[in-house]
Amino acid sequence: MAGVLKSAGVPNPGGPLNPAAALTGMKLAVLRRSMSGPRAASLIAGGVCGVLAAVGTALLGLVDFPVPEAGVGTLALVLLVWTVGWALGPTLTGGDPTLRLSYFTLVPLPPRRLALGLLAASFVGITPLVGLIAFSVLIVFGAGLGLLPALVAVPATLLQLLLVVVLAKLSLQCLGSVARSRLGWELSALLVGLVCGFLNTGWFGLAFFFELLGGHWASVIGTVVRALPSGWPVVAVDAARRSDWALAGACLGGLLGLCALLFAAWTTLLSRQLVRGTAGGSRATARRDSARRGAARRSARLRAVTDSPAGAVLGKELRLWARDPRRARFLRIALWTGLFTGLLPLLGGFSTVLPWTGVVLALYAGALGSSLYGLDAGALWLTLVAPGADRIDVRARQWAWLLVVGPAALLLTVAATLAVPNGWAWPWLLATLPAVLGAGAGLTPLMSLLGPAPFPDLPGGNPLDGFSDESGDQVRMQSLAVLLLQLAAALPAAGVVLAGTLLHSAPLRWAGTAVGLGTGLLYAWWLGRAARHRLETRGPELLDVMRKGVRRQGTEPARSSEEQERQDRLSALSRRRTALAGLLVTAGVLSVAPQGGVALGMSLLAPANRSWFLALYLPQGWQVPVAAGFVLLSSVCFFGVYRLIRAKHAAERE
Repeated sequence: MAGVLKSAGVPNPGGPLNPAAALTGMKLAVLRRSMSGPRAASLIAGGVCGVLAAVGTALLGLVDFPVPEAGVGTLALVLLVWTVGWALGPTLTGGDPTLRLSYFTLVPLPPRRLALGLLAASFVGITPLVGLIAFSVLIVFGAGLGLLPALVAVPATLLQLLLVVVLAKLSLQCLGSVARSRLGWELSALLVGLVCGFLNTGWFGLAFFFELLGGHWASVIGTVVRALPSGWPVVAVDAARRSDWALAGACLGGLLGLCALLFAAWTTLLSRQLVRGTAGGSRATARRDSARRGAARRSARLRAVTDSPAGAVLGKELRLWARDPRRARFLRIALWTGLFTGLLPLLGGFSTVLPWTGVVLALYAGALGSSLYGLDAGALWLTLVAPGADRIDVRARQWAWLLVVGPAALLLTVAATLAVPNGWAWPWLLATLPAVLGAGAGLTPLMSLLGPAPFPDLPGGNPLDGFSDESGDQVRMQSLAVLLLQLAAALPAAGVVLAGTLLHSAPLRWAGTAVGLGTGLLYAWWLGRAARHRLETRGPELLDVMRKGVRRQGTEPARSSEEQERQDRLSALSRRRTALAGLLVTAGVLSVAPQGGVALGMSLLAPANRSWFLALYLPQGWQVPVAAGFVLLSSVCFFGVYRLIRAKHAAERE
């Protein structure tokens, strides 16, 4: 890679190689060869959802607004939402998964030229296409106003796309720089938790925002969204309708100048990260020394751990959960996700979700810890070379996870439930929380050993780049699997409480607590035993993956033309199966969680807010069967994914 880009400054018969062209071609080549496995599934699932949202946004331009000013305010608000999404999106995905900045640390290119190349490569992929479709709402809206507004809408659309792309790059770089401090951990985790919480229950608060936009604050909010940079493209299109060319030119010129300013800021931060670690600084050294002294003081609190092999691993794990930036960030993401999941519905006057904040915290703590052994990477050899350490290591990791997550989830559950005077929630919470905690304690080590996905150790790099590794797509799929399995683990205890509720039997309702405790202990013991067996039998292979990372097959022996043709057919079939699997996973998740389980619970509680749950818009007698039908549909989708995976493995064995 460095040799290819180094030739950018070497004359050649075709002229000097442009870094933008080189990086764009490099990204296209990587994307062509990576459409298989978890990466293809995640790209397809995200692409389908993004394109649907973008098409819906573009069709908004066809709405017949009573006056053009109302359309300008509405579109400015929609563009603001998209801009904020682009700015916060890298905190979830970790930025570009194909061209990480660490790849170019030793490339002899000036930071500005490298930044131009990375920026050009950022326009390749599904995400920029989704943004372009969404921002074409300006062209659709302008075409309804006349020819001149439509012509002005074309550069406005392109400038808006440029703005969000540069803003995404800058926000990732800024948050990555801040995330090296404890304040940065909290800030980045809070942003991710807010996004996850809004995706979970944010629709309950939409009525509040609609009322806010339609009330006496509407004029103030309309003025604010027009004045923000995300509203300048719409203002330019509306100014062209009124032949106010000075305002239209000022808006477009302002967008271009803002993009240049953001690009300059991003280039400055990029150049600092490129030299980070190569030129030591006294401030960085002082900060590290201060952090070590603080960690030493905190470790003194852990001296109560027993002086034994199990106590040594337990103490080490507790220290890692307190010190390691990635682990600490995962815990804070789970905490903020639980809080926002319960608090956001209060904006719409819906308090039923608030007691479940502790359960949500436990769910996300288990999902984000699905690569528990991957966080240690090559340090696994310390466990493998110690005789009999496999069982001790797995059990101590389970205890550490429970000691870190359990008290926080229980305290949050009790505080949230006491804040809402609803006694109905106690049987449900006391039944589901132990089951979820037990399943999480067992699934976190087991899943990380079934699909080892080590995180890269990048001293001085961006801590948010962990998801950008080749193992990042596998980690996302594992997190989703753990989340769904934890929900399934709570079904027996919740079923007992549901039976007691339907039969109006208080003893049966409270029997769900015993079922939850029993199943939680069973999950933790049984899944931990499976994780220990996996570590004992596949230790060397796991260590090899932990040290080298998740890699595809490298060089293979030469094939004949018939074998190559057969391999090409299998690859094409694999891509089609992966695309279908991605669609089935998306449909299954939407069916089992919001349209199935959540709608079923809301239909039993008879809430006034129906939001986007299809079953709640039907007559009362049809709500429960339709919600149960969505759950059945999700089972069919996941069974289809299982059959596709089995068929793929059978084809590979042949």
